[in-house]
Amino acid sequence: MSRLPYIAGGLFAVVAAACAVEQKPPAASGKAVAEAYVRAWNQRDSAAFDTLMAPGAIHEDVAQNFRGQGAKAVTGFMRDLISVEPDFKWTVTNTIEDGKFVALEWTWTSTYTGPDPTGKRVTNKHLSGKGSSFAEVENGKIKRFTDYYDQASYFR
Repeated sequence: MSRLPYIAGGLFAVVAAACAVEQKPPAASGKAVAEAYVRAWNQRDSAAFDTLMAPGAIHEDVAQNFRGQGAKAVTGFMRDLISVEPDFKWTVTNTIEDGKFVALEWTWTSTYTGPDPTGKRVTNKHLSGKGSSFAEVENGKIKRFTDYYDQASYFR
């Protein structure tokens, strides 16, 4: 009796298993990645930055003159923000995705204690304002994330 059918069947099983192992799940959309990044901020989950940000990724907050490279720098920025706005909430109100670029419109609310834009100390001041962010996402990871807003308007 020929062993050829058994060998062929076994070979087919090995090839099929190898193909299954090599297949990677599709990368998340840029919109999903950017929204997950905002969720991580709202949940104070800086550990998520390691999975959401590409190595060497940059986060810029233009209004606060912050430019951080890598998850560690962004985690430090988050900690500084939590110290003055412990209850912040970042709510995305609109998202547009075009290829690897994502634009987000959002509102920000918090209770702030610290210096206002003029240097005057305020305590438990309710802040609210709107802004936008632009993200560049490649291979399911944030390569660049930049926030734009008028910080002084939050204090009016």
